Amino acid sequence: MLSCACTTCACADHHTKQTSGKSCTDKQQLEMAKVLMCSDHDEKLKLFCKTCQKLVCVICRDGDKHARHVFKPVKEAAQINKMVLKAALNFLDKENGQFKSLIHKQKTEITKTEDESKTLLAKISAQFEEMHQFLRQKEAEAKKQLENEEEKVIEVMQKNLSMIDLRFTESKKNEDILQPALEFDQPDHFLQWWSETGLKQTEAMQTDLNHICVHSWVELKYMSKVNDLIVRTGSFFLGPHETHLQFFVWKEMLGSIKPVPESLTLKDPRSAYLKVSPKGTKIRQADRVTGLYKNFNPGTVSEENFQTGQHYWEIEVGEKPDWTVGVKMDAETQLSATKSAESEILLHLKHSKGYVLSWDGEDTTLNTRDKPQKIGLYLDCERKQVSFYNADNMSRLVQINYNLMKPCCLTLVPGLYLNGINCDPLIVCSYKFNTGNR
Repeated sequence: MLSCACTTCACADHHTKQTSGKSCTDKQQLEMAKVLMCSDHDEKLKLFCKTCQKLVCVICRDGDKHARHVFKPVKEAAQINKMVLKAALNFLDKENGQFKSLIHKQKTEITKTEDESKTLLAKISAQFEEMHQFLRQKEAEAKKQLENEEEKVIEVMQKNLSMIDLRFTESKKNEDILQPALEFDQPDHFLQWWSETGLKQTEAMQTDLNHICVHSWVELKYMSKVNDLIVRTGSFFLGPHETHLQFFVWKEMLGSIKPVPESLTLKDPRSAYLKVSPKGTKIRQADRVTGLYKNFNPGTVSEENFQTGQHYWEIEVGEKPDWTVGVKMDAETQLSATKSAESEILLHLKHSKGYVLSWDGEDTTLNTRDKPQKIGLYLDCERKQVSFYNADNMSRLVQINYNLMKPCCLTLVPGLYLNGINCDPLIVCSYKFNTGNR
């Protein structure tokens, strides 16, 4: 085994500096075709120092600078290093293939996401357009109702106006006939007009001709054609569609909205401490005579189970100071005494402790100032997510991801009895409407 001292050959350094990081141009290829010489000893570089990874000459090998180093002939060293290079290139080729695959997959996912976003955008636009169309229809109906009411009222007012105009025209005509007579200067001419015209016109205006005293003209009474006339007002009232229009239209809109929160039927556990309504939509603590088991807090689950699709429910909690609403996995153990923290996602309102989320064996306090009267629960079986909402204003309280593959059901616990102050029920809200042909 050959050895030498560890110094850098000037020729090798020069060659390395020229070729490192540069493409092999024609000029460089010509230079590389020349015989490489040691700059220190002017000898051919016939050996390769494995220790220094440098080309050296025979004299360099025997010097102190390369003592105890390992050397290989140039051809053998080149073959070995080419094998290393090929292995590196094979690795890079494989890596680059994986990079290309990842790039292609990522671009595909980007395109897929963009397409999904466009599809969802179109779906959102379509759903809002349905509501807009409904509102436009209701707006047109309300305006048409107003126009019909206006037409009826205006028709009555126009008839009244026509009657007033007719009587005014007749009165004005009489005035035009009588007024010029006051201009007669000669009494005989006036009396001649009176006999022919004036008497008939004034008698037609009088109320009672049998009691007329011609020598006491101040007692004459004339029949008014104005006294029985009134001005018809244009007031009309559309009822609640005038004062509560938005609310009434909103109620009508609910009947056309799909989907709506789903209905559920709660299982009756036949417990002496729980009362489930006959239709299975309400649950409360049973009235208690004694204070025994005051911390006993049983609950129930829904008869329905869910493993696919998306589902939304609303639970009315009202002013209850203590309750639990959530999702439980594994239908086979729904009502068993053994509870698994990993199989339940629960939202509690704990008496005097605020809102708490229980999941995976941990309790997390939620920071919220609201105290909703209704809790919305959204279960996405496809994405394995459970979300709780303040259903009063539809703000999300918390969202949890789960990874269990078991069917899910709704679970309700009416809360501690608290000496009767928490006896109100939890109610599964129903949004079924009698919408006729809509």
